[in-house]
Amino acid sequence: MKKFLILIFIIPLFINCSKITELTGKGSSEKNDKKQVKTEVTSDIAPGENTYGVIAGVLEWTDKGFPPFSNRNRKDKELYELLRTNGVQEKNLTLLIDEASTVEAMKQAVSDALKKAPEGSTFIFYYAGHGVKDKDNSIYFASYDISSKNYKKSGFNVSWLGDAIRDNFKGKLVWLLADCCYSGAMLDEAEKINAAGKNVIVLTSAASCNISTANWTFTQTVIDCLSGLELADRNNDGTISINETGIELGDAMKYRERQMCGFRLLGIDETAPLAKTSGSVTASSGDLAPGSYYMAPKGSDMAAVRILSTNENNVECEFYDYSDKSTQTFNRSELRPIHFVSYSNGDKIKVSWEGKWYDAEIKKSQNDFYYIKYDGYEDYWNEWVAYDRIKTGKEKSVQVEWNGSWYPAEVLDETGGKYFIRYVNDGYTWDEWVGKERIRF
Repeated sequence: MKKFLILIFIIPLFINCSKITELTGKGSSEKNDKKQVKTEVTSDIAPGENTYGVIAGVLEWTDKGFPPFSNRNRKDKELYELLRTNGVQEKNLTLLIDEASTVEAMKQAVSDALKKAPEGSTFIFYYAGHGVKDKDNSIYFASYDISSKNYKKSGFNVSWLGDAIRDNFKGKLVWLLADCCYSGAMLDEAEKINAAGKNVIVLTSAASCNISTANWTFTQTVIDCLSGLELADRNNDGTISINETGIELGDAMKYRERQMCGFRLLGIDETAPLAKTSGSVTASSGDLAPGSYYMAPKGSDMAAVRILSTNENNVECEFYDYSDKSTQTFNRSELRPIHFVSYSNGDKIKVSWEGKWYDAEIKKSQNDFYYIKYDGYEDYWNEWVAYDRIKTGKEKSVQVEWNGSWYPAEVLDETGGKYFIRYVNDGYTWDEWVGKERIRF
């Protein structure tokens, strides 16, 4: 197998997937981390006047081996402007976009910010673009001038970033954010920074062993939380905590992108407030509750939507397309619940990769994602996958009725007399629960 390195907007958590704490829907203080020195737990986390840092975003490269991305409504610039609005001083925050984000410029900007940041300050680093993994498992963020022939000399080494912060930052709190493939590499960097007595917040779009989506879902969610999005306030107390931010990111990446993101807190009170909301959401539970995710018709396909409000039979839903939100109202009957199939550690399975199926084994699981090892391949290829890329060989072949016609399908799960099926010739977006009246064995 040859792993293609794609851009993904994600925030990294780890270099070695076996060491990372992925998002599980609850905060993590990692009190059992033996490498971690004891730091004073902080609740003062919101970026503001005493924040220094670098926001770097690259959507095109001199090396044409790196496919470009549309700059439509790009979110790296929007995040920068939001931080400025929230009180971060222009002189303390460097914005590097596309051709300005050379490897030397990125390193110089980081070094300058760390040099200026005084005791008690906050340092923030954010990157969006392509993330690449070298043969020795080193992770690089693709600077504008990176060469696919030599990542080591031309790429922005994530390990260099961790060393620079550990050795030169005199402040108190570090934010590490990344929206790209393999962004989870920042986890080990967070550990070394924390070992130097600094508190760290890590949010990443992907794991260190996974490529990432090309959409802005991750960065958009960070912006939403910093902006006080009411739906992110899970306990409806008028404040979005850092833990609620992690939960919001986890849900957005899981349901919209089928991707595990990264979230870790080192020396941070998980209830620490990040932003106040401008309103509240009427609390409700059960089907079609505001904030929950479903599948809805979109053109000739189905796509994930978030429920905004429900009124009798009408449901207002939100789509997210690359970098744009849009709303549409559906009848309740048009929406399908999202379901994730469960497997067990040790299961022998097949995993889809670039259109082919490979034998693999599930090594561990978390939050409906499975960490797998491909048979006959070294650990370099291990990754986290969801059910949509898994086959057990035990799926039942059936015929399923849809709009008066019968289609070949496979049963993936069964409960209460209903069957969760996948149509043989369609992607996971069409997966659904059907009753006995719609299925033939």
